[in-house]
Amino acid sequence: MRIRLIKALSHAAGVLGLAALAVPGATQAQDAPPSTRQAVEVDPARAAVLDRQPVNYLPLGVPVGSFVLFPTLKLETGYDTNITAANSNEKESWLFTVRPAFDLQSDWARHFLAFDGYFESTSYARYSSADYENYAAGARGRIDVSSDFTIGGYARYAHLNELPGDDETNVNKLGDPLPYEQVTAGVNFDKQFNRMWATGGIDYRYRDYDAWLNGEPSDQAYRNGSDYNLAGRLGYELSPLTSLFVGGSYHWYEMQDQDYDAAEYRVITGIKIEPSRLTRGEAYIGYYNWASDNGDLSGSSGLTFGANLQWFVSPLLTATFTAGQQVITSNYEFAGISGSAVVSSSAGVRLDYEFRRNIVVSGWVDYLNQDYDEFPRVDNQYVIGAELRYSINRFATAKVNYTYTNFDTNFNNINGAENYVRNLVLAGVTLAY
Repeated sequence: MRIRLIKALSHAAGVLGLAALAVPGATQAQDAPPSTRQAVEVDPARAAVLDRQPVNYLPLGVPVGSFVLFPTLKLETGYDTNITAANSNEKESWLFTVRPAFDLQSDWARHFLAFDGYFESTSYARYSSADYENYAAGARGRIDVSSDFTIGGYARYAHLNELPGDDETNVNKLGDPLPYEQVTAGVNFDKQFNRMWATGGIDYRYRDYDAWLNGEPSDQAYRNGSDYNLAGRLGYELSPLTSLFVGGSYHWYEMQDQDYDAAEYRVITGIKIEPSRLTRGEAYIGYYNWASDNGDLSGSSGLTFGANLQWFVSPLLTATFTAGQQVITSNYEFAGISGSAVVSSSAGVRLDYEFRRNIVVSGWVDYLNQDYDEFPRVDNQYVIGAELRYSINRFATAKVNYTYTNFDTNFNNINGAENYVRNLVLAGVTLAY
């Protein structure tokens, strides 16, 4: 199974979605709603390196009535040494990406409303069958009921492509991109009670994969369908910057193939650290229980965990530690058994160094372990990356990025599972106004 470790950073844009959910949701969607984090604090010492940007490098935006329009255009090229994520007959090629996007945000004293969208086209110089197009449009908003009570929500439609090396199940043997449609929506609330606080809400996702793969019919019914996640937390402030919390969630799946209908509940407890001059973020542990509705697949239960902690080593260096666990399903076949629950656990470390006010150097290491409940199959994926970001001015930002991926499974060359190594170099510029 080849799930790309998510390491993309979303820009802050209002309190939306379900940031306080008990489930990490790392692979909930390639096209996730914008970040739910509030605006970065005025004090730069309490902001991570990537969160702060000098005033002279902020885009101006275009006033549109009581809204401000932020248009962008990303132009990128690169070289991929293994575009099909295979361990034999590897295909390598130059690639080119064009991505126009917009974000229309309200400029109100209270409440918040925004609309955003993008179109992305990637083409390969040597293999046109690997070309793909993604596009999405959505809305998000927040109602400030009072100074200590907000209600937020979002809705989004996206046309996406699952790429070789990113597929949720290794049995797909992706040689070409696999298109799918996705609809996501959610509502949430955030309430403060003196030293206590509560958050909660519900997320919805619907996916419909293309019925053809590599020019042949493909059965994706095991993951076509809807899933819902209801979650909440209750916390108590031990100090102005530190809270302890308990939380729970109930996640259920209604798939086109009812053999993959399932439900999962989680109970967690953890600590949340508000931005200080040293740290910010949260960490938790708990218990999860995942079960197939009709008992066709063996259940899974045990310890669960999650973390997203930032350590401000110095004003110029931020270290970010992430960890998470979730249960997904696979229709992998082995020894006459079809399908399995898969426990997916991840961990990562990232360093961001502000070399100059407008130059940031980053490096990261990510690890993913996936353990199949029905079979003695275990997959491990290691990702090492580095990036140089140069803010030329408020209208342009250049980036150079390198990613090394090593995927290893003890079921190598068994029913489509393959070890592979991949190197990807990208360079591009994002124009903004």
